[in-house]
Order: sequence, then C-alpha cells, then structure tokens
Amino acid sequence: MTDSTADQLNDIKGLYALQEDIEYIFDAVSKKFELSKEELLILLTLWEKGAMTLKKMDEYVKIKSYKRSRTYNHLVNKQWIYKERPVDDERTVMISYNQNMTEVQRELVAMIASEIKVQQAKLNQRFAQIMNLCK
Repeated sequence: MTDSTADQLNDIKGLYALQEDIEYIFDAVSKKFELSKEELLILLTLWEKGAMTLKKMDEYVKIKSYKRSRTYNHLVNKQWIYKERPVDDERTVMISYNQNMTEVQRELVAMIASEIKVQQAKLNQRFAQIMNLCK
C-alpha cells in the first residue's frame, strides 16, 4: 500500500470519526432532555416553521412508520407539543409547539451550542481530514 493510499484510508476513517463526534452531541441531548434525533428535528422544525399537520412534518423529518406514533406521543407526553384534530376534518392531525416550554427550549439550544463549542476543534479537524479526499 502506498503512502497516498494509506492517507486516503485514514481520511475516510475520519468520516466515521466525525459521525461519532456528532453522535456524541445527540447522545448528550438524549441523556439530558430524553429526546431522540427525530424528536429534536421535529421541535427544530416547529420552532422554525410553526404549527403544521403530521403529513406536512413528514416532508421535513423522515420517521419510519413503525416509530411515528410513538415519537409524536413521546413529545406530547413530555409536553413539548400539542396534537389536535380539527373539528371539520378528523383525518388530519395538527401539531404545535407548547409555548410553556420556552425556557426549556432555551436551555436545550444553549446546551447544544455549548456541546458544539466544546467539540469544535475536534469537529474542525475531522472535517479538514475528510476534505483532504477532495484534493
């Protein structure tokens, strides 16, 4: 194996390491706030886009069908969101963010930002490593 091939293999392993570093951040969120990645993405989407139907949310966050109900029900049980059916259309389910969770939302966002700052040097190094493959 040539030196350049060995370097490329190392750079490719850096991609895996970067993913592990990112997963570490999501794991920290999961431990502190009991939120999966999908649940966090649902909340981020609601904060950005506002209330919407479950069908519309499916366009933004992909959740396997067998996990869908459990995911949304967990967010309802943790009081992050409300699920409602309009009186005029029982087939539609609307979801909206619970405004009473604003302080916890700030805490969550601050925690993620803090974790990224702590990991920043390592994340930058890993990203630079995999970008070597593009040269």
